[in-house]
This record gives sequence, C-alpha cells and structure tokens, in this order.
Amino acid sequence: MAALAVITVSVIATGIIASSFVGSAAANESDSATLADQPISLAGRWSGPHYGYGRQGGGEHCAAGCALTYDIVACKDGWCGIAVNADKTCGRVGVHLAAAAKSEGGIEFDGKLELAKGSAPYTVKAWYRSKDGSASLHVLGDTGSELLLMRRSFPFQADLARTGDATCTLDKATS
Repeated sequence: MAALAVITVSVIATGIIASSFVGSAAANESDSATLADQPISLAGRWSGPHYGYGRQGGGEHCAAGCALTYDIVACKDGWCGIAVNADKTCGRVGVHLAAAAKSEGGIEFDGKLELAKGSAPYTVKAWYRSKDGSASLHVLGDTGSELLLMRRSFPFQADLARTGDATCTLDKATS
C-alpha cells in the first residue's frame, strides 16, 4: 500500500512538473513544430531568479539577491555560461550545457552548474522555450551525479529569460 502511495505521488508530481514546462495542452502545434525544426542557439545574456526547496523568487531569503545572470556562449562541449557579476564584469564559467532531446516541454539540455568555486556542482536539466519572440530557460538541479525528476522539490531551480546579447567571452572569463 505504501508503494502504491509513492507511485501515485510520483505520477502526480511528474504531471505538475510537466504541466509547468509544457503550458496549455491547446498550444499552437505550428509553434512547437517550428521550434523543433530550427537549431537552437542559447547565445546571449540570461538572467532571472533562482530558488530551491519550495522557495519562490523574492522574499526574506533574497536579501542579498536571488538573481543569476550568465552570458551563455558556444564552447567545445555545447554551451558555457559565464557568470556576470553585480558590477557587470565577467566572472567564471559556472554552467555547462549540452543539447539532450526535444520534448513537449521544449528543447532539453543536460549539464552541470557550479554557483561558487569549490562548491558542490549541481547536475542540471534545462528546458528552452520561445514564445512570442521571448526566450526562457527553466533549470532544475540537484547535487550529485544524477538528477531525479521524480522529486517533489529540488535544491536548485531557476527561471531565466534572455535579456540581450552576451558581452562576456570564454577569453574574458576569470575561471
């Protein structure tokens, strides 16, 4: 009986996660076909809130700021994200993403995220979506070598939006 409850909760959680990525089931099929047929470029500046374990962007825990900003550029293994510091200078490479698959939730990317040098990296999955000319990247992550999507909460979540062109390059990254 306990196993059945776990399976039921897992199925419900998967439905909630999938619906947050997929949006309306009545979405225009030509939009998704166009997205799937075109090569995706993540190149640009991406910024947005990050949170984890049930926290949403904002609130008391964000007194120091919950916004992340990365300049994503092409690199040998796919895409690399260079942190953009508060003073707009280029930081270190902290994100590595490789295209994984196309799904109902958008174009999927698998990778690693290291928020601070020497910290435990997150194994991440990101979903790229483009609607009405604006691009978004939803990122889920967990420490360890594997991301288990059947969780009810994640140690890392971010909702990033493309805000412009990247100014940082791999040459400018502080590594």
